[in-house]
Amino acid sequence: MRTALIDLKTVARDDRALRIALAGELDFFTVEHVGPRLRELAESGHRNLVLDLRGLSFCDSAGIDLFTRLDRQARAAGTRLLLCDVPPQVIKSMRVLAADRDLQFVVS
Repeated sequence: MRTALIDLKTVARDDRALRIALAGELDFFTVEHVGPRLRELAESGHRNLVLDLRGLSFCDSAGIDLFTRLDRQARAAGTRLLLCDVPPQVIKSMRVLAADRDLQFVVS
């Protein structure tokens, strides 16, 4: 059994946005730990769901796939998914997979 090497916590919540911080490794194994909670939050009725990714030390294609699916789900629920403080190595992977075309990035 593998221990989850990912942490998800609410950083801020107000009328405009819900800000969530992810820290650790987001991969095939850890996506199943945080994915259900993020999907639930995408439909929580907030105008914006901001994912602060500065704490990610690793993100593979499963993590990037989670972001793209989460973006579609959030849009369907009337919520904007915004990614902030994305580490350079994660942005590079997103570019390779062309996920950066659909996802929205913000600077905090």
